[in-house]
Amino acid sequence: METTLRGTNRIAKTLPSQRSRSGWTLPELLAVILLAAVLMLIATLSVYRGKAAADELACQDNMRAIHSTLQIYWTKNRDSVTEEHIYPVDQAAFEQFLGDRAYFLEEPRCPLDDDNSYHYLYAYDAVANPGPEGISITCPVPDSGHGSL
Repeated sequence: METTLRGTNRIAKTLPSQRSRSGWTLPELLAVILLAAVLMLIATLSVYRGKAAADELACQDNMRAIHSTLQIYWTKNRDSVTEEHIYPVDQAAFEQFLGDRAYFLEEPRCPLDDDNSYHYLYAYDAVANPGPEGISITCPVPDSGHGSL
């Protein structure tokens, strides 16, 4: 945009502050970058919380499946003389049960057990609670917060 000065025929150039801007200023650019970073942080936290909830749900489902399969094991493995039902007696027998392909296609694992080094923890109190009520299955991963069944 060109303007003429009063009383002269000279054409004055437009001042730099009056030119149309074609770029962003540094504060505008920093504000956009900060906003994008905050939105990415919120999205990342949401995905992380969703994954943690899914892992906990999968672990609890594994424990329920083990408990249900133990009931099947209980009905199949009873002493024909005494008619008593038999559960795995200790952790070693329980781990053998988990590896039995007649009951599981593959051994159930907690999703947080990345290196497959932990087995679900098993306890059976036949004296206090004979039957399925005496079974306790606990997530093997330390500090997972998945609890027990």
